[in-house]
Amino acid sequence: MQRLIRFFVGSVSALFTLAVVAAPPDAYTQRDVIQCGGVEVALVSSCRSVAVQDGQDQLLPVCSDQTITINGKVLRRQIGQVSQLTTDGATTPMLANVVVAMDCLKGTKGSLVAIGGYGGCNACPEWHGYYSTAGKLEMYAYSNAYRSFGSKGSSEALIKAYGVTAKDLREESPAVKRITYGQP
Repeated sequence: MQRLIRFFVGSVSALFTLAVVAAPPDAYTQRDVIQCGGVEVALVSSCRSVAVQDGQDQLLPVCSDQTITINGKVLRRQIGQVSQLTTDGATTPMLANVVVAMDCLKGTKGSLVAIGGYGGCNACPEWHGYYSTAGKLEMYAYSNAYRSFGSKGSSEALIKAYGVTAKDLREESPAVKRITYGQP
């Protein structure tokens, strides 16, 4: 019986050891914040300070995870991953699209959070998401294909619901926060 217990405890210990993966020594967490409609909007990125080697398909910051927190609600974009060769010689899995800008669109009927992402190559699609200040994804555009979420799935619906203009949805405001990656 003791032999069985020792085997079980040893097996659990070995499994736990395998499940714990050490973070690379150059890993860092970055937090970027804006205020919108009286609420805090935070982008938290888990990245590495290495870069993608020249000649790779997507020249992006090497980030493995990103969350957006709006008014305390933690959100994730549905973005895939790619594996790229990095300057440390490793093939590293990373997000295929990272956030490059955050903005607050102030309309006559409310504020709208705008998040923009980029795929890192000249032909890669861009991602633009529009969120309510309650953290609800109202609409997103991935490249040129609009997909609807909730009851406001088009530019026209956002204009009507929030009192923003078509120009607000098309162009960046002077207050846009550009995301710069790098270990603080």
